[in-house]
Amino acid sequence: MCAEARSLPVFNATSYARLFYCKILHIMLHFLTENNLLGCTMSTAVLDKNKKKISKAKSDAPKSTAPMRKTYIEVMRIIAAFLVIVNHTNSDVFLGKCEPLSFTWFFSLTYFFVSKIAVPVFFMIMGGLLLQKVDTPKRSMQRIVRIVAVTLIFSAAYYIKANWAAPEKMSVVEFIDKTFTFRHANAFWYLYAYIGLLILLPLLQRMAQAFSKRATLYFVTLSMGVMGLIPLIKLFFEKTPHHYATDMFFAPHLGIVFAGFYIERYLKLTKKAFAYASIGFVTLLTFQIVCTYIFYNKNPESYTQLDNWQYLTITASAMCFYIMIKYLSTVVSVKENTSKVVCYFGSLTFGIYLISDMMIALTRPLYNNLQQDAPVMLATILWEIIIFALCGFCTAILKLIPGLKKLL
Repeated sequence: MCAEARSLPVFNATSYARLFYCKILHIMLHFLTENNLLGCTMSTAVLDKNKKKISKAKSDAPKSTAPMRKTYIEVMRIIAAFLVIVNHTNSDVFLGKCEPLSFTWFFSLTYFFVSKIAVPVFFMIMGGLLLQKVDTPKRSMQRIVRIVAVTLIFSAAYYIKANWAAPEKMSVVEFIDKTFTFRHANAFWYLYAYIGLLILLPLLQRMAQAFSKRATLYFVTLSMGVMGLIPLIKLFFEKTPHHYATDMFFAPHLGIVFAGFYIERYLKLTKKAFAYASIGFVTLLTFQIVCTYIFYNKNPESYTQLDNWQYLTITASAMCFYIMIKYLSTVVSVKENTSKVVCYFGSLTFGIYLISDMMIALTRPLYNNLQQDAPVMLATILWEIIIFALCGFCTAILKLIPGLKKLL
């Protein structure tokens, strides 16, 4: 959800030194020739030769402009940010606003499981971007301080809103206590998880650089794959491997981060990879819907057991989605102006995420009115689009404030 960190050009000392040397030599030779201090006429061929050296040195020197942001990353951010809103609004439909097992029920349930890929996609984007390099200690600390500052500022906004009717109840001590022991918005758990990952990031970056392709795949399989599969085994068979063995494994979210890194660095994007990813996404989605239908028939009061973003059914779906979007970016040409627009809206997604819960609460009366004039599923989708648009507009305004622009 955080803005993509732009990669700085690599400083190539050898190229700059060669450029400086050739330039000085050219100036000296030109001066001596013009003033006949060598006692002879310097051949223009020699000067031309040095000019060629300078030209070559310039071409070898790194360019000062940073690379453009990857458009497909911004597309995934925009989709994932919208799916976060869907995840926090759509479940009311199949849980109580429609007839069970009806078309609307199945549609809402499908929509629900599609939205579950949002969090893993954000973690994969983090891995795909930040594990490609090794930050300095200063840069690592800047990342942590930024997210901590965002957490405090926006937690304060939610705290003030929650106590707006009774300002006498507000206190700094209570705010600090709730900030460190609770979360002021439903979506803010991600901020705390992200801070933890940023604290680990210097180690994760060095691990990624040291890992081979095979080691990276093994790490992803062990943490995201095995640790995401064990809860499913327990859910369906009520048996799991001994916890003394699995307790030693890495947590699933680390595997999710490395999955993004693996896709960016090692995975070859082919039609076959796209086909497998598409089939995998549809198969996993169908599996979740069918299983939830079975759980509903067993117990209509409790049937959302697959609602866990760390389960392999969801993380693997997110990985398939990542592969599909990245592949499509290689076969669909995007004009520069379109890319700029996409990147701009992508830069708003962190702010959209931060204020989405507040906007959901503020616009709920509008949703209630929409339900009276439109089918519940259509009303829900329209409501989500309105929330997304309003959050984007508010974020664009907030980014005009100098201090907040750097945070968002």
